[in-house]
Amino acid sequence: MALGWLISTIVGAVLGTTFALLIMTMNKKVVRDKKGDINFSKSDIYFHWTRWDYVIIIAAVYTFLCISGLLLFLLRGDNIDSPWIQFFIHQTFIFSLLTSVWFITRIAFVFKGIKERWSDEFK
Repeated sequence: MALGWLISTIVGAVLGTTFALLIMTMNKKVVRDKKGDINFSKSDIYFHWTRWDYVIIIAAVYTFLCISGLLLFLLRGDNIDSPWIQFFIHQTFIFSLLTSVWFITRIAFVFKGIKERWSDEFK
């Protein structure tokens, strides 16, 4: 009965972990101070197009494809008992949440970096 949810959980874990690892490997290029905070004056990575941006785009496209798949099966007349509906609902929820969080985090780092680097411009 819940085959779609189980398969979706496995797919979500594999894709989410892969995407997270691609993003986390960028941490070696981040310069940190003695407290462990990011030193934005020495870390240029947040001001360039990086893997993180590609991962966000890929996750957003995947989310759109899942929404389209969900719509297709709903228009076909399937209901919640269908493994495909279960799969697409779960994937849509997981990856829309992940994409939103990653995008907001990325924007927050850029804004924080701008504020720390060019703080004299905002006074």
